[in-house]
Order: sequence, then structure tokens, then C-alpha cells
Amino acid sequence: MNTGFAIVAPSDIARFAELYATVFNAPPWQDGWSIPAATERLQSLAAVPRFEALGSFLAGKAVGLVLGSGERSAKGWVLHLREMFIAPALQRSGIGKALLAEFERSLAGKYLGVYLQTGGAVPAKDFYTQCGYAPTNLVSMRKRIEV
Repeated sequence: MNTGFAIVAPSDIARFAELYATVFNAPPWQDGWSIPAATERLQSLAAVPRFEALGSFLAGKAVGLVLGSGERSAKGWVLHLREMFIAPALQRSGIGKALLAEFERSLAGKYLGVYLQTGGAVPAKDFYTQCGYAPTNLVSMRKRIEV
């Protein structure tokens, strides 16, 4: 499979919205994304300083994306990986691992490391573990805001 990778600028991020909705409306997430909502999400993630994104393309068609943004820590810059997704038909084909590895290479020298959050009971957790990511002692928390 001849997959190419290219840096994705904030102005080009909307071209991945349909793929985003397709991926995250499928199991195990089944989120219910509309394309306009997916477009808004991706554009909001891209509208930050130190935005980084790499797309995966097969025969000129977008088939995957990884994106994040730099955050300053006390010791230097780290990248918060915010989203990564691959077309469902191409998942488990090696494209995701290749895309993530190329993304990490593009970050070398600019960031001390990468951190991310993912669900504890979804295949993504095993994927990231296989790619060398390890759990931290951080806890994700949330609270619903009532009107």
C-alpha cells in the first residue's frame, strides 16, 4: 500500500471532517457527529498556536490524520496529541502506526515528548501502547454544567 504523508495546515483541516465523522460514528465510539460539527471541532483544534498535523493519503484521498498542539511545561515544550483517526477500512493495516511514527519524527527537536488521553476500554489504548506510549498517573475528570 503506497501511502503518502503531508503536513496539514489549519486552512486545510476541514477536508478531514467527513472522515472524522465516519470514524467516530462507527463502533466503538458511535458518537453521532454531523459533518458541520466535525468541521467545527477540527477547525477549533487547529486554531491554536503551535498547531501540528500530519495527514495520510492514498491515491490522493485523505485516509488518516493525527493532530495536536504544543504546550509549555516547566522543562520545555510538549505536544498534546488531540486526535488521530484512520479510515475504518484501513484500520489495522499499518497506516496508523506509520502515520504516528512519521508525525513523531516531524516533532523531533521541537518537543520533549507527546502526551494524550484515550478511553480505557477502546482499541486505541492498545494501539498507543504498541506504539510505545505508557499510562501516566494523571486522571481525567469532568463535570456537567447545568443551566
